[in-house]
Amino acid sequence: MFASMSLLDHPFSRMAKGWAGILLAALAILAIRIAYLIWVCPYDLVPDEAQYWDWSRRLDWSYYSKGPVVAWLIAASVHFFGITEWAVRLPAALASFAASLILSRFAMSASGGNMRAGWFAFLLFNLIPVFQGTAQFMTTDAPYYVCWITAAFTGWRMTKKHTSSTAAFFLLGSVIGVGMLCKYTILLVLPGILVYLFRHGVYARSRQFASLLAVLAGILLFSMPIYIWNAQRDWPTLAHLIGATHLPGGDTPPHSGWPYNPLWTLSYLLYPLAILAPPAAILLFRTLREAFKPQNRQTDSRHIMSYAMHTAIPILAFYLLITTRTDVKLNWPVAGFTVLLVPMACFLATRPATDAVARRLWRWTVGIGIVSLLFIALGKYPVAAINEAEILGYKVDTEPMLMRITGFKEIVKSVEQAAAELAKDTGQAPFYIASTYGRAALLAFYAKGHPPVCSAASYMGGRESSYDYFPDTDLGNPQLLGRPAILLDNEQWVWEKALYFQVIERSRFYGRVYFAYEYRGPWREPHTK
Repeated sequence: MFASMSLLDHPFSRMAKGWAGILLAALAILAIRIAYLIWVCPYDLVPDEAQYWDWSRRLDWSYYSKGPVVAWLIAASVHFFGITEWAVRLPAALASFAASLILSRFAMSASGGNMRAGWFAFLLFNLIPVFQGTAQFMTTDAPYYVCWITAAFTGWRMTKKHTSSTAAFFLLGSVIGVGMLCKYTILLVLPGILVYLFRHGVYARSRQFASLLAVLAGILLFSMPIYIWNAQRDWPTLAHLIGATHLPGGDTPPHSGWPYNPLWTLSYLLYPLAILAPPAAILLFRTLREAFKPQNRQTDSRHIMSYAMHTAIPILAFYLLITTRTDVKLNWPVAGFTVLLVPMACFLATRPATDAVARRLWRWTVGIGIVSLLFIALGKYPVAAINEAEILGYKVDTEPMLMRITGFKEIVKSVEQAAAELAKDTGQAPFYIASTYGRAALLAFYAKGHPPVCSAASYMGGRESSYDYFPDTDLGNPQLLGRPAILLDNEQWVWEKALYFQVIERSRFYGRVYFAYEYRGPWREPHTK
């Protein structure tokens, strides 16, 4: 069993008397986050947040690039609280609240009920910068992490209780099935869990087939909306996933030859430092080293680290393989690190007060976590303060960055003024087209009345998006023919090559805003040149 000595006895001796302390801390953080989102948050929605909100106006079984959970959660939130930035982001705060509590219970279970381990897991999750970001901005990641941690915790409890019932395996599959409605890569948590269960006698040979059927039944049942939506549309999501690697059959042109860039792999190998921050990454290494010392072969620390590695290796290895085809985004492999916080918490909870290195790493983790939390929450203000300042003889220009995080409302004003002028000139209300799905979603959110906005990205050589599948934003819709339009972003010649209007001309308003007269349809099919 884990030793009873704690790295930080004094703070926890008062707070760690029971589960209620962690629950109250989680509720306090949730309340502060909600208050921040309502009254303090200075940021516009990011493009993905706006896109998911736009999906929530058109509830469906699934969507082109992702499952439906993110849209369903936002739809529920804005139904009760209105179409506001904070209502769009509220589910992210709630998901972070849930994930931190589940992770805390996981650590307590893994440490034989050590409440300090629960506290450390809870604090680690709230101090790691990447999880602070997912708690503030509503993307698919926040609910995805909840499902990933829950699936891993379910598998761990099956191991601890030596449960091999069909119902337990069905529950495991059900959690993964719900997770697929967030992100499809949650399937990668399953191989490691099954291997670990088999190695520890839970996944008995005599019940292998029945157990596999139960897991698959749970996955298929709860991920059924994805299959229904795709079966009705010739499986476009599959083309989207293949397209991310530029292989034949995807929604992007395949690479000719093998355009491998070694920097893709090198940068990926450094991701733990960026995801966890250096002190926590070093703590993870120390936890790994301690757990696999020969004298710890039969200890709880070895078991939980082994289990966490089983859940992490498939997704980390998968994205390592993907680096041979394309650059992997920082958030893609993060789920693999969530369960690794559990052995880290158990390690910290059992370190003696004389372990100066562990104390120092923990203090640095706390310090970086607090600084990153403040910067993520209020970073706009220091960025604005140094705009046009002179540093070492150079003039600092942060205006482009500020426009990205807070400036879209100014563009919307220009678009609305241009639309009013075009309507007066033509006697028809124009429709709106943006050059990317992100700009289309932001314009739809911030414009008065939240009009439908089309995306022309797939006709400009980019990837398809859900806007190509919504009837009211499909640029092939014959009901749009003959109408004037406002075009947002990109160069005029790009618009003229992509879409057929009688005339396209730049307006006098701020930003790249164009008048377009008498829409006659796309010049070509998506992706063609």
